[in-house]
Amino acid sequence: VVGQNIVLEGMAFSVFEMLQATAVGNPKFAQTLAGTIADERRHVGFGENRIGSLIRDFPEKKAEVEAMQAEMSYHMLATFSDMFGDAGRRMEEAKELVMARGENPVEGVSWHGADLTTATPEEMEGVLADTVLGEFKTRLGRIGIDYQSPKVPA
Repeated sequence: VVGQNIVLEGMAFSVFEMLQATAVGNPKFAQTLAGTIADERRHVGFGENRIGSLIRDFPEKKAEVEAMQAEMSYHMLATFSDMFGDAGRRMEEAKELVMARGENPVEGVSWHGADLTTATPEEMEGVLADTVLGEFKTRLGRIGIDYQSPKVPA
C-alpha cells in the first residue's frame, strides 16, 4: 500500500499536474489530465487512510514502512535522473518540430515556481523531485509516518 498508493500514485499525481500545466494549448489533453489527476488523488487518499489504520493496528511496522518509503523514493529519483538526463536533445527536437509546423511554442508556463518553457532538464528534474518529495513528507506526516530522506542517485 505504501509503495502503490503513496509513492507511485503520489509521484504520478505530481507528474500529471506538471503535464497539465503545459497543456494550455490543448484543452482535450488538459481535460483528460484533470480526470486522471482526480483519480490519482483518490488513490493517494485511499493509501493514506489504509496505511494510517494499519500503523495504528501494527505500530511495530512503522520502521519498515519508513525504510520502504526511503528506498522507493531513491528509485523514483533515479528514474527522474535517467528520464531527464537525455531530455535536452528531445526538448530541442520538439521545439523545432513545433516551429516547423508554423506553430508557436507555449511560453510562460509556470509550475511550482519554474517556467517550464525555459527550464533546463536539470531544473525540471529538480522542481519535480522537490515537489514529489515535499508531497510525500506532507502525506506521510498526516498518517504518523516520519519521512525518510532517500539517498541521492549518483
